[in-house]
Parts: sequence; C-alpha cells; structure tokens
Amino acid sequence: MARYIAVYDIADTNPDPHSEFITQGEKLGWVTWVWAPTLQKWYKLPNTTLIGDFADRDAAKAAFNGAAKAARAEKGKLTIEKYFIADYGSGVFDSDVTADPE
Repeated sequence: MARYIAVYDIADTNPDPHSEFITQGEKLGWVTWVWAPTLQKWYKLPNTTLIGDFADRDAAKAAFNGAAKAARAEKGKLTIEKYFIADYGSGVFDSDVTADPE
C-alpha cells in the first residue's frame, strides 16, 4: 500500500457539500489528519486536502470519485472543479490545529 495525497477545489454551492464530501471520503479511506511520529501528535491538513493509503493511484482515484458520488447522492449537487492526486512518500507539514494521541 502507498500513501496518496489529494488536493481539490469544490465549486461554491448552497448548501455547502464539503463536509459531506469529507464524511464520505473518510468512509472510503481518506483522512484529514496526518500523524507526526517524532512529535507524537496529529496535525490537521489544509481544508481541501486528504491523505489515504491505497493499493495504487487508480484505487485512490476511485475512492476520491466514490466520495464525490456519495456526497452528491446526499446533498444533491457537488462540483469538483479541479483535483490533484499523487503518491505521497514523505513530506513536510505544519498546522495550527494539532491533537494528542487518544
């Protein structure tokens, strides 16, 4: 399994479907937090960023598209204007929102 990152823009819609998209994405393996092992803390990702572990890029894209489809079924309208999905081997990150392990 490899870790993938997805960055995306959702068109402004009323009601806002973004939280539903996140909820559906979490059901399919995407998350909005990243673990910092050296600090033993979770860091919140930027608002339109997800990470997840998937067998390959096609599986990551299928999970992303599945989240969008499920969010549309719940909210009625969701337009993803653009997205970027890539293999995320390692990275540097920071966030103003952190959480200690439970």
